[in-house]
Amino acid sequence: MEDVKPLPTGLLDRKVQQKKGTVETVKAKLHQKLSCSVPKVKRTLTDFFPVVLWLPKYKLKEYVWGDLMSGLIVGIILVPQAIAYCLLAGLEPVYGLYTSFFSNIIYFILGTSRHVSVGIFSLMSLMVGQVVDREVYLAGFDLSEDSKRSTGWNGTEDNTTSGEIFMKSFDMECGKECYAISIATALTFLTGTYQILMAVFRLGFVSVYLSAPMLDGFATGASCTILTVQAKYLLGLKIPRHQGYGTVLVTWINIFKNIHKTNFCDMITSAICITMLLAGKELQDRYKNRLRIPLPTELVVVVVATTVSHFADLSGQYSSGISGSIPTGFIPPKVPDFGLMPRLVIDAIPLAVISFAFTVSLSEMFAKKNGYTVRPNQEMLAIGLCNIVPSFFHSFTTSAALAKTMVKDSTGCQTQVSS
Repeated sequence: MEDVKPLPTGLLDRKVQQKKGTVETVKAKLHQKLSCSVPKVKRTLTDFFPVVLWLPKYKLKEYVWGDLMSGLIVGIILVPQAIAYCLLAGLEPVYGLYTSFFSNIIYFILGTSRHVSVGIFSLMSLMVGQVVDREVYLAGFDLSEDSKRSTGWNGTEDNTTSGEIFMKSFDMECGKECYAISIATALTFLTGTYQILMAVFRLGFVSVYLSAPMLDGFATGASCTILTVQAKYLLGLKIPRHQGYGTVLVTWINIFKNIHKTNFCDMITSAICITMLLAGKELQDRYKNRLRIPLPTELVVVVVATTVSHFADLSGQYSSGISGSIPTGFIPPKVPDFGLMPRLVIDAIPLAVISFAFTVSLSEMFAKKNGYTVRPNQEMLAIGLCNIVPSFFHSFTTSAALAKTMVKDSTGCQTQVSS
């Protein structure tokens, strides 16, 4: 057997990839991020403004009828809700209409959900109202709704009516209502700023840790508080809002202490309206398979109650509570008062988290139901700008609302054109 001689091999040089230094790595990433090209600009625009991606593909014949009907019905529902929820926020009714209007337009441009209805929401209104009442009280104003004379910012008595205060809301000195909306807009600006920062730092994953039982418990507790706040209006009682701990308990004690002062006209009106709303809901649930569109029960109740109140002069004859004159049109924008923001820094944090949580949760819920996807970070950016931009137009904190979103979905909504 012959010996096999090994073949001569040359030396193999081991090539080691040299690691880049920290400075070079940072420079490379910055160059990649800051470099500009046509595809990159296009991708950035479509990411930031989703509307430019889906609107050109809008199927007019297929989508327009459902979007038109859902937009009309939700718009009808929004009007009485916007006026009523302002009572929770401690603000004039017109500001609720502004809030719903501007937030819907902004979400149409920036949102990724096709079905979510963004605007005035009971939980947000309640949380804003707690802060507004506290700051108005600390500023020396009277919290009772029927107070006509209140202490102004400079310590003097303010004899102006609510209408005059509304028209003078751009002066350096203003009354109770002007100060209240200044607090609300400053709080809303901060809330939106927090949400934008959360979007920048990619904190959309936080929604995973907000469990459904926690959100349901929060909603249930808030519903009890809302009922407590609204009870005095149902009975026509004139009692101020309580500040501090034990608000719910103290409010119910004050209600029962003043129960003998109940306005029977308000009580009867409230009972009739609640009965009509419950009957409409029952009919809606029972015959929902036969009805092509939801019954406009809310609209009927508002129209009938307003007509009866006007022609029967319930306010003059029986001292029944009314919303009063609501200004028409828009007033010029105003920069939020940055001097008030240091006092509201902590209060804006729970508003930002809860507003984002409800918006992302509803977006993902209806996206899964209808077979499309949403981007949590873009949703956070959208809801943040739905708070920042409207804060310059006398609006307060917004969020996605479950009831209106369900109405949009059930009435054939296809895209955000319905908004």
